[in-house]
Amino acid sequence: MSWRLRNKQHKQPELFPGAEAEKDCQPVAVPAELDGGEGDEEETHEITWDELPETAVTPARYPWYNSPPRWAQWLERPFLIIEKLVNRLTGTPQLNPFYHTGTMAVFLLIIVGITGFYLFLFFQYGFTASYQAVNRMEGLFIARTMRAIHRYASGALVITTLLHAFRMLFMVRFRGARWLAWITGVVMTVILWVAGVTGYWLIWDQRAQLITTSFVRALGQTSTLAASFMAWLVRAESGRSWPILLTLLGIHVLLFLTTAVFFWLHIRRLSRPRWLPDFPWVAGMGTVLLLGGLLFPAGLLPAADLTHWPQTISIDPVFLFFLPLVGKQTAVFMWGGLLLITAVSLSLPWLLPDKSTQSVHIIKDRCTGCTKCALDCPYQAINMVERQDGKPHKYIAIENPALCVSCGICIGSCDGVAVTLGNTPPEQLWDVVAARLTWAKAFYPGTPIRLVFTCHRHAAHGAQKYLTDLTPGRTPTGESLVVVPLPCVGTLPPDLLPRALEMGATNIQVIGCPPDDCVNREGNLWTAQRLTRQRVPRLKRPFAEAPITTAWVAPNEFDEALTRPLPEYGHRLAQRGITHALHWRQFVPAFMLLALVMLTQIWLTDIEFRPFPERPSTIEVVLTDVAEPLAHSQTIANMLIQPELVLWLNGHPYWQHPLKKAQLGNSDAIPVYNTLSVSPGQYHIQLQMQDRATGVTYVLFDDVVSVAAGEIARITYENGRFPPCRGNNCPE
Repeated sequence: MSWRLRNKQHKQPELFPGAEAEKDCQPVAVPAELDGGEGDEEETHEITWDELPETAVTPARYPWYNSPPRWAQWLERPFLIIEKLVNRLTGTPQLNPFYHTGTMAVFLLIIVGITGFYLFLFFQYGFTASYQAVNRMEGLFIARTMRAIHRYASGALVITTLLHAFRMLFMVRFRGARWLAWITGVVMTVILWVAGVTGYWLIWDQRAQLITTSFVRALGQTSTLAASFMAWLVRAESGRSWPILLTLLGIHVLLFLTTAVFFWLHIRRLSRPRWLPDFPWVAGMGTVLLLGGLLFPAGLLPAADLTHWPQTISIDPVFLFFLPLVGKQTAVFMWGGLLLITAVSLSLPWLLPDKSTQSVHIIKDRCTGCTKCALDCPYQAINMVERQDGKPHKYIAIENPALCVSCGICIGSCDGVAVTLGNTPPEQLWDVVAARLTWAKAFYPGTPIRLVFTCHRHAAHGAQKYLTDLTPGRTPTGESLVVVPLPCVGTLPPDLLPRALEMGATNIQVIGCPPDDCVNREGNLWTAQRLTRQRVPRLKRPFAEAPITTAWVAPNEFDEALTRPLPEYGHRLAQRGITHALHWRQFVPAFMLLALVMLTQIWLTDIEFRPFPERPSTIEVVLTDVAEPLAHSQTIANMLIQPELVLWLNGHPYWQHPLKKAQLGNSDAIPVYNTLSVSPGQYHIQLQMQDRATGVTYVLFDDVVSVAAGEIARITYENGRFPPCRGNNCPE
């Protein structure tokens, strides 16, 4: 049994009524093409690639080619080594999961949404109620499995998204017209991470307790925001806690919905955006997640206890990597570093602009309005409008430079030589080919010449050594080697190849990126379909079995592609395809790799650590409203001139918190929060409100408190009790 991964043979419909596209605009099966049918009728163009005049001019450089930045090449090299190992493991680049990270992330997002909605049906609100609801889920087979799938899919989603972002980074797919996709991708990654943290927070177990502590300290332990949050928490703990959990759930759901909005923005500039990976990947990932959910339940930690620090817990390093740093000074540097990385990531399109980009340019006098360039553009950078210049064609192509990524795919789609990038004449491509072939024949007389067209990624890695000077290289089989780099293999017009053969090339090879790994999304696919005569402009019928081959390999496998032998006559047309039928056995290594990654993620999730190995003793001061003790008497509040809170520990002032007189006179609550780390033992604690001007002191708390190792003693004000006053100026 065998399967063929989706070849994505997008039809070329006549989107613009009345446009005189070629009669064979619809892709047809290869056998029909070779069966003597019609299909090579061309429109009448003023000039075509196979009719370009000979020129004696040798271009100083390759047209439209710009090497990727050095830093991008440096980042990509180690990743290419990993990709090559995966290709060896799976036996084909068609089954390399790194090439599908974008669509895999979408699939995982859908899984997270479905399982999350199911879990929502069981959820209840309140500190105790939410924990008990999750505990009941763990006792139900389906709910337990869905919860585990939800957790593992969420972690895999963030990992896949980060991998996708890193690939976009070293492919330099973040600047120019791609800035919107990059910015929305970065924002989505942050949103997904925050959504995952709130998901753990909802359970209200010991993880949630540590998240709360980390959140309060991130706000600033003595800040008004931290005090307000802790005051809200204390009131909820002693009364109704459902508003807090309902708020957290609302944030959790809102973040997920916001991700959907940003995803729409992420793909809105793309033509034919792909939502999901091919079915084998969907089936494989779904199976791995299901088995993971069945065999490895998520489990449940003890409930949160705000009077004791957790001793040993397990964390999810994808979402909760910050928990081991709770209470440590290094947490400031970690959060600062993450904020800096996020800010730099959001600024990259403008920090590293591509000043050498040449946008698409339509040569209006040559355009026949055939629509092929507009249909083939992956980024909607070309539109067709009605012609107003009196030409016989109804439509004309209009470029939109703001959406152009300079891939050059439109050049390869135009057999009328009417499209170029920037101000470079499109004829210069043939000038380069002719000049290099002439030089190769003169340098190695009588030696067969292999002409290779490749993209800028391959030119920057495997083919770089063949581009240092005009001296032709040599293939492993002894042929003279001429390499012509292009922005993308999709830039290559099929009509150029027969002419190159007539010019003296013994055979031609097109070396491009593997399936679904093209920097420009569809360049390798369109080229493969043009050379297999499945898409217009197609390779001319007499050259269907000409010595023209393709190799869809990773950029660091360029030399290996050169060693591939020329297929026998009768098999060359089919060899140029970008995807081939796969046997089910070839999927096994890929699925085993997915299972290994999932097991690693599950193993990391269950790693235990001790957040507080020293088991600190903590005194926590929480006042929901510092003015509440004086609310019984406005006269007393008016008498205070320079009020401040003072915490006395065994008769010594330990902490002071100045207050403003204006704060005591209004109706707004004034929360106060602070923590003190002490040694285990008994402490005589007094919390006083003092007036430095009058010497009046109100005692808000006065008691002996025992604090054991790992315990949290909370100091608060007893509501309804009028504080005793000390001093000579106490009111009667």
